[in-house]
Amino acid sequence: MPSPTADNLASRLRQMRQLSRAQRAMPDGSARELVVVAFAVPVVTMLVSAVVVLTVLLSAGSGLDGLATAVGAIWLAVHQVPLTMSGVTVGVLPLLPTIAVAAGTARMAASASGPERPASELVAVVFSAMGGPLLMTALSLAVVMDGSSVFPLQSPAALTAFGYTAGIHAAAATLGIVWQRRHECYERFGITPAVRRGVRLGGFAVTALLTCAAALVVIRMVMRWGIVGDLIGGGSDFDGYLGLTALSVLYLPNAVIGAAAVLVGSDVHVGGATVDLLDVHGGPVPPLPVLGVLPEDGAGMLGILGFVIPASIALLVAWRCRDIDPLANVRSVAVASAVAASTMVVLCSMAGGALGEFGDVGVTLPTAGVFTLGWLAVSGMVVALVYGTLPSTRAAREMLDVDDEYFDGDDLGYEDDYLTADDDGDEHWEYDDWEHEGWENADDGADGAAWSDDDPDHSHKDDEHTDDDEWDVAASADEFDVADDHESVATSDEDVEYSGDPR
Repeated sequence: MPSPTADNLASRLRQMRQLSRAQRAMPDGSARELVVVAFAVPVVTMLVSAVVVLTVLLSAGSGLDGLATAVGAIWLAVHQVPLTMSGVTVGVLPLLPTIAVAAGTARMAASASGPERPASELVAVVFSAMGGPLLMTALSLAVVMDGSSVFPLQSPAALTAFGYTAGIHAAAATLGIVWQRRHECYERFGITPAVRRGVRLGGFAVTALLTCAAALVVIRMVMRWGIVGDLIGGGSDFDGYLGLTALSVLYLPNAVIGAAAVLVGSDVHVGGATVDLLDVHGGPVPPLPVLGVLPEDGAGMLGILGFVIPASIALLVAWRCRDIDPLANVRSVAVASAVAASTMVVLCSMAGGALGEFGDVGVTLPTAGVFTLGWLAVSGMVVALVYGTLPSTRAAREMLDVDDEYFDGDDLGYEDDYLTADDDGDEHWEYDDWEHEGWENADDGADGAAWSDDDPDHSHKDDEHTDDDEWDVAASADEFDVADDHESVATSDEDVEYSGDPR
């Protein structure tokens, strides 16, 4: 008989073998994937920034003394960290690089959160996506602070830099993981189809609004190409032309977001100028070519035609949110409105900021959020009310209620009674008494069978089972087999077992 010491040793050996098997069962390269998620996007961003800065310095005939400082400043600018140069603070930074970096982080996090990775490890993926960029931000802050004597750039606040970096990459990684595991999230958190529809349509509303705004910016740029060309001509030489053109391209998302805010009814202030759909207040603006799309005069009452765009989008979203269930319809509209308004507020806040002596540049956030919410919520509620009162909708709702009540077995009040499908195969149930003495097939594809004494071919009587003893079909299958004397009876996958006294 083994001693307790031997039992303990055997138990420990068994645990070690189980742990070893669990470690071998883990996905190969798990740690390597986390390292790739942490440093792939930051390294690529740094390399691209270094190439751009090196090209600019070489083309300008300057030395390479400020290379590291310029690369660090670009990294901070990509993460929307306000920069102060020669006493001038620039807080409104181009969004195109930020969008590219966030998309890369989301893609890497999604690829590392496949179905083979348990949910407990997804937190590690998010922290890895934040860790690498935070390390690069710390290095950039140190380089900028060290190179302030060579490059006239002040080191920004460390807390602001770390907060912006962590927020951008954490949000991007979380969105990528949620999108990759969205079906699992639906089941885990019990998200109803109405809420899913609302989230999807809220994102659709923002995408459609930004698409229309981008088309409007392009049309305005073509219409005012003369002014845009004059602003590009302010570069004096080829390098200046190229720099102003590239800067305008980087600021295009900012302009598109501002145009979307104007379409929903908010106003945009750029320097001393304020623009909305109905009126324009002129003022000094930065000499950036993309700002040549700003109108010089207000459209007056014709600007009301611009409200056709958000109204059409809101009506389309409201129509897609319709549901026979009024509560589900209202829930979808509410979720879509909240998602669209929140997304617009976040985008507008990122698209604006301080611009030195020109003051603040951006969108009035309260009006952008409230007007986006109002367009979708009001249109959705009106469409829901009209759709809910239509005769066809009410008839469908009543039919659904009748079916639900009719199929509720708990409310039928039958305890020992037997429910059968009718011979027509319809979704209807009828009560049959247990006094019949024979089997008959209810339908060729119907579930279950019914007793009947109308068909003599299917009537069976067994003298051994005519007494009052309990009779179980499942238990007496060996003694009573219909297939021995008759053709087989077609049954469905849902077999019905009977027990107890048939009478």
